[in-house]
This record gives sequence, structure tokens and C-alpha cells, in this order.
Amino acid sequence: MSNKRFWWSIFAVWVVLNVTNWFFHGVWLGPLYKETAQFWRSPQEIEHSMWMMWVSSFAWSWAFVWIYSKGISTSNPWGQAFRYAWAIIMLSQIPNWVGTWVVSPYPAELIIKWGLIGAFQAIFCAFVMTWTFKPELTWAKSGAH
Repeated sequence: MSNKRFWWSIFAVWVVLNVTNWFFHGVWLGPLYKETAQFWRSPQEIEHSMWMMWVSSFAWSWAFVWIYSKGISTSNPWGQAFRYAWAIIMLSQIPNWVGTWVVSPYPAELIIKWGLIGAFQAIFCAFVMTWTFKPELTWAKSGAH
């Protein structure tokens, strides 16, 4: 694996994560967040701490690509991307959604939409990562596949 492809994949996943977060949370869920304002910090407080979200999404992106890079196989890269996304959903998203539902008074609509967002992001990030990581180049160099 090329160190350059590894870091390019992290950057690509980070961009996808942040753009989709902006769209889904800033645009699509914006009205619902206004209806449930009692649960959230003020926009000024959120803006002041936004750098922490970017660092957090970078950590997630790094781990996402790193785990993939350690377990990559020579099977169909696009099928593998789909399976990897579902593993991430099962490992990190579903327990988070259920835990949030059990312990928080958020409306069911919000938790369901968060679930859909998380699933979409995992799948989209896995495909972008596979496209930028280019596992077939690693196979060609190693003689695998």
C-alpha cells in the first residue's frame, strides 16, 4: 500500500464526512433541531467548538481507513467496500442508535434520521475510500488477485 494513497483516502473520507454532516445536520435536520432546541447548545457555542468536530471526524476517518488497510482482501473491492460499511454500521452505529434511544429523550424521528445518516455515511465513505485507496494497485504490485 502506498502511504500517499493511505493519506489521500483519509482526506477523502474526512471531506465526505464533513460535507455530508453539513448537509444532513445543517440543512436536512435544521428545522427538526430548531423544534428540539432545548437539547442543543446555542449556535455560537457550537461554532466556537466546531474545531473539535473536525478533529473528531479526522480521527474517525483515520481509523476507518486504517482498519480497512489492515484487513483488505483480494476479493471484489466494491463488494468488500459494501461489506466493510455494514461492519462499521453494525459495530459503531447500531449500538450508538440503540443507546441513544434508551437513555435520551430525543424524538424517535430524530434518532431514526441519525441512523439513516450514519448508514449512508458509512456506505458512501467506504466507496470513496475504496476508490481513492485503489486496492487493485496493491494487488498488482504483490502479484495477488
